[in-house]
Amino acid sequence: MTTLGPIDGEHPIPHHAIRSARIFGGDGGESEVATVYCPLKERSATVTECESCRRFHALHFDAPSRKTSVVCHSGHATSDTESADPLAGVSEHVNPAAPLAGIMTRDVICVRPEVPVDEIAALLVRHEISGMPVVDADGKPVGMVSRADVIRAAHERGDTEESERVTLHPADVVPLDIEQGFYVYEPVKVTARDVMTPVVVQLHESATIRQAAALMAYEGVHRLPVVSDDGRVVGILSSLDVLRWFGRSCGYLIPPTRKRG
Repeated sequence: MTTLGPIDGEHPIPHHAIRSARIFGGDGGESEVATVYCPLKERSATVTECESCRRFHALHFDAPSRKTSVVCHSGHATSDTESADPLAGVSEHVNPAAPLAGIMTRDVICVRPEVPVDEIAALLVRHEISGMPVVDADGKPVGMVSRADVIRAAHERGDTEESERVTLHPADVVPLDIEQGFYVYEPVKVTARDVMTPVVVQLHESATIRQAAALMAYEGVHRLPVVSDDGRVVGILSSLDVLRWFGRSCGYLIPPTRKRG
């Protein structure tokens, strides 16, 4: 039976944060995929799969952060949930071999390739982010779209929306009372597919922070989609996430409340 509430005791049971990938489609529809990283299987699993595991204990809802996590007897003494204590997780020595699953953004906003650029701009503003993965029907990344891509598209489009010429046949439409030389045009929508970076640099959720830092520096990117064994997006890592982790590991107080890009 699934229960909600804190788990207290002398030896607290590990909590594993539930990650959420929200995918927006071109038809205005929205879907959400919730997963959790299993430290024993070393892969992502659905919450339903966790509940059927003999090690499953409960679902824990943290009221201050409004986050839900899976509590299970995994045998690990550490938790991948953020603590309210800003000093929590600070070690004497920086450990670059730590898994990036502990510092990545777990609630990811994704879009399908057919989503118009105007809607992407609205999502970036609404969620206060600077970029997002573009995913296919299976939730696998096919590109990345950033705020710079949206601004560049708006600049190239100018004040008027690009249009394409449409050939009309008398049998298709009601006759129009227009003079010879006039034509009917339909606007051409610029979509994520048109402006995204199609080459996706990504990492598996079991990768380490040092691998992520090296890859981001080598490729010159500020964000990486994090994928599971089946290639689906389960998180996103930004350069700010890495810097925040490094600062905390060095003993500096950095609040966890700021929005991530």
